[in-house]
Amino acid sequence: MTNLQDADFIKKLNEHLSHGGVIAFPTDTVWGLGALPTRKGADAIFELKHRPKEKHLIIMSDSFNHIKKYMSDYPKKAFELAEKYWPGALTIGIPVAETDSMSFGGVRVPNYKPFQELCSVIDGHCLATTSANISGQPPLTSAEEIQKQFSDIIVIDNAFDRMGGAPSTVAILSEDKINIVRQGAVEIK
Repeated sequence: MTNLQDADFIKKLNEHLSHGGVIAFPTDTVWGLGALPTRKGADAIFELKHRPKEKHLIIMSDSFNHIKKYMSDYPKKAFELAEKYWPGALTIGIPVAETDSMSFGGVRVPNYKPFQELCSVIDGHCLATTSANISGQPPLTSAEEIQKQFSDIIVIDNAFDRMGGAPSTVAILSEDKINIVRQGAVEIK
């Protein structure tokens, strides 16, 4: 189990991320890969996964307060969905959002204490994320599988709650219209 209470480990983790390093971690749905939401971090994930650049990453955090800076162009309906379903397995997107350093396809705040614990010690409290797998392959299901597939990453194995296994629901918003592009763990009513 990873000790996110250890100051030396937290320092090593943040240094790894600040240099464009990638980490793996459990979420409420599946294992994820993440890096800081910068061009360097995003490029490292794309290279590691052999992921096509047109498949955007999402930004996840432990709280709405940390992630809302990435939602400046989102319509009012996005904030209503966030209030109703976050924390939870709902990714809220708009047709490709841009930051100064990367483009991303959505934002999410998982309802999963191990992930929230991880974000609480990461500088900036946000990660650019995707599922832990080679692009087009099924998600990896254990820390051991991930470490074997991706040797140059840090695996955060702090799961003490069961992961859901179902992916998040992805809702893309255009103005105030909701388009469900992937039905997952959350049903929008």
